[in-house]
Parts: sequence; C-alpha cells; structure tokens
Amino acid sequence: MHARKERLLWAVLAAVVPGPWTPVIVLACILGRTAERDQNTADQTERPLCPPPDPYACVPA
Repeated sequence: MHARKERLLWAVLAAVVPGPWTPVIVLACILGRTAERDQNTADQTERPLCPPPDPYACVPA
C-alpha cells in the first residue's frame, strides 16, 4: 500500500511541476523503485533456507 501511495505522489508531482523537471522526477521514481527492489532481494538472500534444528526435539542418543 505504501508503494502505491508513493507512486501516486510521484505521478501527481510530475504532472504539477513545470516540464523541465518531469524527467528528473521520473528518474527519481525509477531509482527509488530499483533501490527498493534491491533491498527486498537482499533481505531474501540473507534468510536461511531451512529453520534451525529444534533444541528440544526428542532425538535418540
């Protein structure tokens, strides 16, 4: 939901400001989304693939 509101804000800002600033705003929006995707993929790669073993599990000695 936050990303959707942010995209709407960028679109409104690009429509309201004068023409020479529109490419700058679009570039800032694209770079922001790229950075957000990079953070999401970095978070996914740092997670372990399987959960750690349960220390209280019944295991034969």
